[in-house]
Amino acid sequence: MDQVYKLYDRQASSQICIKDYFHQYSELIKSSMCYEIDKQSEEKIFQLMGTDLSQARILLMKHYCSIDNLTLPVEAAIMEEQEKQGYVNIPKRILDNVSLETIKVLEILSKQASVKPRNQNGIPIKYDKSRSVGDNSLKPYEEFLVYIRIYEPFKSQPRSLKYRTSIPVLKLKSVISILGSQTLYELRQKIMCQSDLSITKEISENSNQRPESMAKDVYQSGFFYIEDTFYNDTSLLTNIDYSNIILEWAAVRDIGPFKVATMDALINSLYTKFGFPWVYQHQGCCEHLIVLTDARLVTVDDVLTSSAYPRIEKIRPVSGKNCIYCGIFNVHWIVTEHDRIPHDTSYFCNRCFISYNYVDGKKVGNFKAYSYPCIPQLMSIIRRPKKS
Repeated sequence: MDQVYKLYDRQASSQICIKDYFHQYSELIKSSMCYEIDKQSEEKIFQLMGTDLSQARILLMKHYCSIDNLTLPVEAAIMEEQEKQGYVNIPKRILDNVSLETIKVLEILSKQASVKPRNQNGIPIKYDKSRSVGDNSLKPYEEFLVYIRIYEPFKSQPRSLKYRTSIPVLKLKSVISILGSQTLYELRQKIMCQSDLSITKEISENSNQRPESMAKDVYQSGFFYIEDTFYNDTSLLTNIDYSNIILEWAAVRDIGPFKVATMDALINSLYTKFGFPWVYQHQGCCEHLIVLTDARLVTVDDVLTSSAYPRIEKIRPVSGKNCIYCGIFNVHWIVTEHDRIPHDTSYFCNRCFISYNYVDGKKVGNFKAYSYPCIPQLMSIIRRPKKS
């Protein structure tokens, strides 16, 4: 891996221990910052300004720079008048007479959130508050964020091939930010790939059958390869160790040595290079290049709730395929080995698929049909509610 992508060494950083580096940087930042507005911090501020003011001058500046001066008396009077007239609150008659679907959905969600979960006996479930994450659980300048770029899989061809059919092009899939105190397993949960959403069950005999589960629910094995270590997903006992066959192959060719760990490893425990491509592999042979591109301390401008991370900072928009027959609607079906189509693989929308392949609900001809990768949960949310 290191030899194949040796070219990237010119743009990559040297190996660093992320935890030690940011601990030192955090101490340096905190030593030069003022957290509380007291006499000591005021003295530091004026020292940085290079001035020496009397106490009377300081009190005068605090008076003129107070946030209370940001609102004029006229504006306050206008706001009070608007509240009296009911401009702020939306009248209930509007919600009943006008189709404001967004507001109605928000009201339903707020009611559902207010309902306390209960067990089988109808008793409210009590949660351990000590394990819950508070709204301000992160302290600025003590925790740090790492930004990781995830790339789309691509087909690589050996250099010995004389005539290459295509040149592999790297396409960015998403950019994910993750806390140093979080794990590689949590990072994996935010990586989206179409191969995770595929359904391999052939359902041409019963096209009305809904997919019971997606590939990511059945085949949950995978690993990250960073530096010389394979970080395997061992969250389930049935998961396969993908790195085992690679280690056997490497041992025969005297390549290595390599280490093996689990995805429970913390981000801040990594000793690695920034700007160098590493590997995330899942679904057997689906490989993504991942690159640690940036890292910084959490500031007061960030979301200070650890449950908000990891999160997707950027995602590449994906355009869906269109039906090969009508060319209008999105694909819902993948058809293979069709005896009435000259193509080995064809893509149908639901309307064309039913009209071409079924008569009175009975299958016509020989073919295999698979549901096109999708997320049913998202489709149900996007679909508008029926009007009464």
